[in-house]
Amino acid sequence: MNLFYIQSTIRGMSYVTSFLEDNFIGLTWPGTGDLGEMSPEEWKEQLREHYRLEETELAHVIKDFHTFVHTMQDGDYVVMKDDEWVYVGDLGDYYYDDSLGTEEDLICHRRGVTWLGRIPLEDLNDKVQALIHQPATLAQFEHPISQAQLDRHLTDINEAPEGVQASNSPSNKVDKATIEAALHVLRQALDSEDINIRVRAAEAILQYARS
Repeated sequence: MNLFYIQSTIRGMSYVTSFLEDNFIGLTWPGTGDLGEMSPEEWKEQLREHYRLEETELAHVIKDFHTFVHTMQDGDYVVMKDDEWVYVGDLGDYYYDDSLGTEEDLICHRRGVTWLGRIPLEDLNDKVQALIHQPATLAQFEHPISQAQLDRHLTDINEAPEGVQASNSPSNKVDKATIEAALHVLRQALDSEDINIRVRAAEAILQYARS
């Protein structure tokens, strides 16, 4: 399992809201078609046909596409940020969607994402801080994902303001004692040495909170 960072502001436009609401991340450069079944040489031909790119910029775009289409895998993790938060997601497969058109600002190259939660920027450790301050469009975490320690700080993206309880809160569905017992087990799992157990425990807590 690997961790990646993706820029959420492209050509001066923030896509954070779109990525969160529609459960995907993506790259621009529309009109090139589905790159999943093309070779890098075909990518170059498509990009040259649709865009006037200098060789240096073309090489950067090809590198980003290679990371996005081939290096990223279903089940890997991704983070993006805005001014206050980092959002953590579980990646799905690559797909190409030009159903809305191929205008330059549209995101056609996509990967589905299950958003797991968010973390205040100030709570990130030094290794993740270095990752999210990369100037590249895409960057891969250079350490074992366990060293990111993301699961320790995850909170629900849709968490209600302090002191406000949503009408569909879990406390309206299950008695308080059962909830506390289940949460106790999950909290213990969050301290497991196994990163997969910690992540799944965090997912379980967040998914139940959203239900």
